[in-house]
Amino acid sequence: MRRSNSGFSLIELLVVIAILGFLAATLTIAAAGLRQRSNIEKTAALVRRIDAGCEAYFTKFHDYPSDYAKLTAADKKPPPKVWATIKSDKYVYDYLGKPLTVTEGFVAAGAKVKNLEPFCEMNASEILGPDTGPHTVQVLDAWKGPIWYELPGYAHGTNFPDRSKGEVSSTDSKFDLTSAGPDKVCDSFLDKLIPDDDVTNWTYDRK
Repeated sequence: MRRSNSGFSLIELLVVIAILGFLAATLTIAAAGLRQRSNIEKTAALVRRIDAGCEAYFTKFHDYPSDYAKLTAADKKPPPKVWATIKSDKYVYDYLGKPLTVTEGFVAAGAKVKNLEPFCEMNASEILGPDTGPHTVQVLDAWKGPIWYELPGYAHGTNFPDRSKGEVSSTDSKFDLTSAGPDKVCDSFLDKLIPDDDVTNWTYDRK
């Protein structure tokens, strides 16, 4: 009489283990892909918010965030004044991420000031550094790398300034916002031509 064997053979166990290992690896890869997609979407949303904040700032002050005095039409006539290029990872918070106090004129009692709400909402997880003075706080992407602000901007995949603002801004130019993405490598020239995994304000949706 043949005895029944309700257990698994060694080969069957190895097959089951292999299948479980394959499923686990597949789920891990899928989860990593979803996490990467989520980080890209979060960073793209942040870049959009900063971009909108810069445009709101422009609407109010007729210039983009800058420490330098606005150039007049006379300043830009030959020989034009030299505009100092801004490229910083500690710039946008000062102008967009916190309340600003501006002088709107003078009265007998002194300067007439007005307090403005932040031009861009930023979560605590999106900023890094103590606010101890000018340009000490970074705005972070989803990979905890900084968002870079550049003025004048060399956008749209070229190494030429975006002149879409014409002569209404100090630089006659718009600005660039760049997250170096998951590799955290930011090259000032090559990234304009080949953004690769970067998230920028001219290529919001990286795949």
